Amino acid sequence: MKAIMLLSLVIVIFSCSGTDSPVSKQLSGADSIAINLNASGSDSIINTIETTEITAIKKLKRFVGGKKAEEYKCGYNGNIEFYGKGALLGDFSFNYNEGCRHFIQLKDDKLSSTAMSNEAADFLKSLSEGKNVY
Repeated sequence: MKAIMLLSLVIVIFSCSGTDSPVSKQLSGADSIAINLNASGSDSIINTIETTEITAIKKLKRFVGGKKAEEYKCGYNGNIEFYGKGALLGDFSFNYNEGCRHFIQLKDDKLSSTAMSNEAADFLKSLSEGKNVY
């Protein structure tokens, strides 16, 4: 019985280890981020927040790596740039407004849109309101 349980555990561990999403792989070397926040209804950047905090980077990688979503056409509140050793690894524009929540990335001349969770929307909106703590 113990052998069966051990074998089951090994199978589960190995089956879960290879499930990295393309976004997770793309951002695997991220060691810093910059979040640019736009003026309302504009592409003008009004604030930039930068961090090398690993917890924040992991959280934002999880946020942008969601399920595929519709490619909304309703403007953007800002963008998140992921860097690894000074090189840009990924740039994701975002909209956290109700009814239009998503991230979008242009990579290899193709748009890719992912859903934004309520947690991600609340987090990004709080940053845009000047709150440093979520």
